[in-house]
Amino acid sequence: MERDVHQRRISLAIDNYHSHFSFPMTDPRLAWLLCSQDLPFFVRNFVFIYDATTQDWVRFELWPAQERTLQTMAHSRKLVVLKARQLGISWLSLAYALWLMLFRSPATVLLFSLREAEAKELLWRLHGMYDRLPPWMQAERVMLANETRWVLSNGSRALAFSTKSGRSYTGTLALVDEADFVPEMNQFLNAVKPTIDGGGQLFLVSTSDKSRPVSVFKNLFRPRWRG
Repeated sequence: MERDVHQRRISLAIDNYHSHFSFPMTDPRLAWLLCSQDLPFFVRNFVFIYDATTQDWVRFELWPAQERTLQTMAHSRKLVVLKARQLGISWLSLAYALWLMLFRSPATVLLFSLREAEAKELLWRLHGMYDRLPPWMQAERVMLANETRWVLSNGSRALAFSTKSGRSYTGTLALVDEADFVPEMNQFLNAVKPTIDGGGQLFLVSTSDKSRPVSVFKNLFRPRWRG
């Protein structure tokens, strides 16, 4: 009963904010409450992404389809996304990972890509998004920060690996970028299965490897697309 009352109060605060106020807000406590309960609100108002064209960090202006994708991410244990370039799916996935680390701590985010350099790039992006948050939204301290490890004082951490390593970890979220290009995908999926078994999420996102009309990633994607 108390939890239901608390949730109704949160919903009322969100409804009142959206009805009567405009960004920016002057009350960090209200902003924290809203962000913790409204993932698109957090991304739309506080997350910046790197624009390679302007070579600068810009606010993440969400399209309606991207907002719907964020909601799908929040409610999916396993997600397979065939992406087109420049649609921002990797950035969306990282924004969701950042939200988990801040508002669902302690969270462990595992970032995988075919090569370690690309996984490091994902971590660099995630760290860059965090650095541009207001100080009151950040964790009290960054306990560790290097090219492959990033640990916050709230217990959350993000780790970057090539798909050949890091498989012994159990994460809150395992994000595999350019998954269609990962050889031996079946073995990799078996290795990260404990993440799903432990209640975590697995996101496979990728452009299409056109040199392989048939692949594990495509076989996972096609039934979901048809259904």
